[in-house]
Amino acid sequence: MQGLEIILLFGAMILVMWSQSKVQNKYQQYSRVAVNAHYTGAEIARLILKRKGIYDVQVEMGQGLLSDHYDPRTKIVRLSPDVYNTNSVAAVSIAAHEVGHAIQHAENYGGIALRNTILPAAIVSGHLAWGVIIIGLFSNIDAIFFTGILMLGVIALFQTITLPVEFNASSRAIGLLTDMGILSADERSYAKDMLSAAAFTYVAALIATLAQIMRLLLLRGRRR
Repeated sequence: MQGLEIILLFGAMILVMWSQSKVQNKYQQYSRVAVNAHYTGAEIARLILKRKGIYDVQVEMGQGLLSDHYDPRTKIVRLSPDVYNTNSVAAVSIAAHEVGHAIQHAENYGGIALRNTILPAAIVSGHLAWGVIIIGLFSNIDAIFFTGILMLGVIALFQTITLPVEFNASSRAIGLLTDMGILSADERSYAKDMLSAAAFTYVAALIATLAQIMRLLLLRGRRR
């Protein structure tokens, strides 16, 4: 394996692991900081939905650490147990962020529609891309190899479209929490720090995918 390929491979791995470690550390840090308003994540989510006049979205408790998400098919905001039940800065920030996605859906935010359009292809690509690439490399058939690369490209496109959607949801969350008087000035800065760390995981994932595409193209060129 050549030097640049090694840098791309391990650089991507380290970046993704570092970003995931960072968001977990920020979550642990801000899970220990209570919000003066004393609302739990679930209460905040419902308050924001009511404020925005959205009554067809439910808030439920899910399972697993940092498993929080909004499901547009069922119109359910699912919050992990700690986020659902506690009033920490981390819980309030994450809950507001996920409700931000529900608001995007209700308002037909353009990025959400585009992301949902590409999502099925991204899921298929995520399952098949590496298998197709490996077959292409070992069979030395360019058509198969580049089909796999195209699949990685679909994943990268999905990740690129996801970035503004995530940043917009975080911006909505901070704005709503501030407008509603939920966060003090200090708590607002903590919330931004928490959500910025979470958003960077999406940036890292995109960079890692692009690095893998470049590495595979270099590998293919060298083998040719």
